[in-house]
Amino acid sequence: MRRLILSLVQSINGSFAENGWSTGVSTDADFRRFLALRRSANAIIVDRRTALNPQLPVINAAGKTLQHIPVHVLTESDPMALQRELDARGLDYRAQHFTAETITEVAASLPTAPSPESAPTDETVLLCESGPNLAFRLLEHYPGAELHLSVSPCYIRTPGSHFSGLEAEIDLRLIDVRTEDDQVFLRYTRA
Repeated sequence: MRRLILSLVQSINGSFAENGWSTGVSTDADFRRFLALRRSANAIIVDRRTALNPQLPVINAAGKTLQHIPVHVLTESDPMALQRELDARGLDYRAQHFTAETITEVAASLPTAPSPESAPTDETVLLCESGPNLAFRLLEHYPGAELHLSVSPCYIRTPGSHFSGLEAEIDLRLIDVRTEDDQVFLRYTRA
């Protein structure tokens, strides 16, 4: 089974970032959940902005737990130009043009055996670590995708961080709710 998990964190009023960083919205409980999701992943999916952000750590850098995890960068711009830029920065990421079929192709390209870093399981897990725009587009195009929404117990409003500005309407079905240290974790699939 190839499972796609879209991981997002937001404040109780819908902010996905504080000063451009999702970590500003995150809590310790959310960060623990994020690490657990990452450790279960056989591949990580990010967008161009996340991949090229010089302030973010390299996802699969040598010596890190995730060094053998492939990172796919989905872009609507020229993937060859993006790949050259990723290579020039020393990032071992794979740039791919985003279409409705891309996520299915990425899933099919992964080996069925779990990665050495992931927990023993029979399923292959793709984890999207980008913002709401890519997450919702993947949710729209990948049957069975799960949206893991972490709601932080904080109210944040900074210029440009309130809501995503995304024009999307996707009906969801709640499949799980849990709390930890005032953080609420919601799991959804498409209705």
